[in-house]
Amino acid sequence: MQREHLFRTLIVGWCIGGGFWSGPVLCRGVHAAEPSQLRADAVQRGLRWLVTAQQEDGSWGSRGFRGSVAVTAQGMLAVFSAGSTPAAGPHAESSRRAASYLRRHGHDDGLIAANEAAAHGPMYGHAFATLALAESWGELADPRLVDVLVRSSAFIAGTQNREGGWRYQPIPGDADISVTASMLVALRGLVLAGVDVDAATAEQAVGYILALQNEDGGFRYMQAAGPSASPRTAAALFALQLAGVQGAVIEQGFAWLDQHPISLDDADGYALYGLAASASARWQRRLATDDQAAWNAWFEPVARSLVDHQREDGSWTDPSCPEYGTAAAISILQTPAGLLPIVAAEGRRSGAPE
Repeated sequence: MQREHLFRTLIVGWCIGGGFWSGPVLCRGVHAAEPSQLRADAVQRGLRWLVTAQQEDGSWGSRGFRGSVAVTAQGMLAVFSAGSTPAAGPHAESSRRAASYLRRHGHDDGLIAANEAAAHGPMYGHAFATLALAESWGELADPRLVDVLVRSSAFIAGTQNREGGWRYQPIPGDADISVTASMLVALRGLVLAGVDVDAATAEQAVGYILALQNEDGGFRYMQAAGPSASPRTAAALFALQLAGVQGAVIEQGFAWLDQHPISLDDADGYALYGLAASASARWQRRLATDDQAAWNAWFEPVARSLVDHQREDGSWTDPSCPEYGTAAAISILQTPAGLLPIVAAEGRRSGAPE
């Protein structure tokens, strides 16, 4: 039975880098058309490039990320964001091939991974592949998918460390905020797909992220003292909102993020990662507050910058690979279309987990 796609749990780009813009900008120009039409045209050009760039085995990725489930999941979710599921849409076949690739790389122990060495380990890829497959459940008449998702849930619980987090490797060792945020989003996706998730695992993950908020309102990388940074603050805010956290934690986080905006020209290597996380976090906040003006004030200049940075062939560049950059850009531009990320309003609570 086909499931209505609400894409409640997506953050495209939570992996492998993001990045500054290298090389010449090829598509700058005067914005003569309406902004919405420019965005729509950019998305369609990006989709054509992305679908053409898909490998014969259904994966996305090039250079060191060739065959990565992390990049493949991002590509798949970008195609979803533009209205093509594995069951319907102009790029349904592309979605089906990507879903098949991810499913085939689900291992007996629950890990979903292929070539993830360039991402420092398989855990980012596992989180994103789990999310993409969870979003596919109900669209694919494949009972093997349920087994992959059930094993993934158990694998996530089994690799969580004592503090409630995860890092690059599939062992309960140290942890960082970015991998932990991606796992919390994956857990939410599993819940919405009807897969059993250990509630304690999710609550401990929320607690880990909350403990990394600095006094200035931003979030640091690990438990040891460290500075706040915009990309990880955006990722934390999105994951916490998905988990139902409200109140001062969220307000202070956005106040800090507003004072430290992310630009495509940032040279820290995390620009697209940060913008994708920001789009998801801010869209979720817009859904919670109905503050359309705040969303527009952030989104309009970001969208103009993305359109300006699109290359002549329809792709967007990224230090990881252009497949990731293009997937991230498409998903950001498609956010206000209402296909992602739409998060259920139920289950919110104030401040911190009970």
